[in-house]
Amino acid sequence: GIAVSEAYNPEIESTVQFKKRYSEYDIHIETENYERFLNKVDAVYIATPHNSHYDYAKKAIVTGKHVLVETPMVLLGFQAKELFKMAEERGVILMEANKTAHCPAFNHLIVMIKSGVIGEVVDIEASVSQLLDKSGREFDPNQSGGALYEQGSSVLLPMVKLLGTECRNINIYSRMENGVDIYTKGVLRYDHAICSFKAGLGVKTEGNLVISGTKGYAYVPAPWWKTDYFELRYEDQNKNRKFFYKWDGAGLRYEIQEFISCIVNKRFSTARLRRRESIWIADVMEQFQTRKNVMEI
Repeated sequence: GIAVSEAYNPEIESTVQFKKRYSEYDIHIETENYERFLNKVDAVYIATPHNSHYDYAKKAIVTGKHVLVETPMVLLGFQAKELFKMAEERGVILMEANKTAHCPAFNHLIVMIKSGVIGEVVDIEASVSQLLDKSGREFDPNQSGGALYEQGSSVLLPMVKLLGTECRNINIYSRMENGVDIYTKGVLRYDHAICSFKAGLGVKTEGNLVISGTKGYAYVPAPWWKTDYFELRYEDQNKNRKFFYKWDGAGLRYEIQEFISCIVNKRFSTARLRRRESIWIADVMEQFQTRKNVMEI
């Protein structure tokens, strides 16, 4: 139900290459005037360096455009609150583009766990890691690179979906290199549960998800953030169950489908990633930025 008609990037060569890559579509490019670009579209998908999301999103909302922003939406909690408030006041949809949050398998997993199939959740462990070319944007402190900014919204997702935003405290431990964290581990304490996450760009670890409960546990193998399979495991192995799902393409279609559904039905918050959950993720990013309870290793 959508058509990609315009592309904007102030870096001319990048925009030209984008048009060539998708030459089968009639995509017009804009490299100088963001406002002119906005006047040609109904909705905008922002997939730029993290520290530019806020300005691009705010300008789009002010001009009455629906906005889908790549995750993490912003890096400061108060900015997330401001943008959501502005969007609702202007009657437009603002949504964070977290692919895992809109993945059918992940959503089914969350629903099943909330139904009590593994009992009360006591512990969650989530990891994401990549070994990338260190000359890339992900390692540039001026573009808010680093492991937590790149992968934090993924590893925090199962925790906020299952345990909520009332986290008592978060301790963060990071290995820094040239101004960015190449590896970060976080420990979150809730009233009746403990969670931990690992995010790595220059350190490799097992990228799985384990959710431990009083009756059993859920295991999602790597890459769990593109979930197409998970298991429920119990003390009696005869009760173990396996679930298989289809994951189409890169996962964009799932978040875009929900984005369009919110626009058509005028829903300002999606149950797959509620506004308060996006704000909480931005709060964690802000904690890291201000170095509150952050220790270097």
